[in-house]
Amino acid sequence: MSIVAATNRPEQLAPFLKALTEQTGHEIGVAPSGAQTLEWVATKSPVLVVIDEGLPDQKPLDLVREILMVSAMTLTAVITALSEDDFHEASEGYGVLMALPTNPTAADGTELAKRLSEV
Repeated sequence: MSIVAATNRPEQLAPFLKALTEQTGHEIGVAPSGAQTLEWVATKSPVLVVIDEGLPDQKPLDLVREILMVSAMTLTAVITALSEDDFHEASEGYGVLMALPTNPTAADGTELAKRLSEV
């Protein structure tokens, strides 16, 4: 697994995740909690973690901070309802690769894959 999707709604994100897998060639593992996500970051060293809102145990940006403490080389993308400006202000300095809409599409998966390939 090279990408972790931290979400409790993988079925709803299926088109996005499928496009991300197809465009990157990376396998995606689904972690339904922040705790499991952190465990996988520590043990499996994923290249990217996509963090969804609504995790049962952590807010997305709190999880980004914790991921950075475990592995500064792991990139993150966050699914958020915040506006672009509000998200930029809230996440400034965290190095988040991309903010994604609440219901990301296959096109969003393709765009995230493109940005990942440019890193």
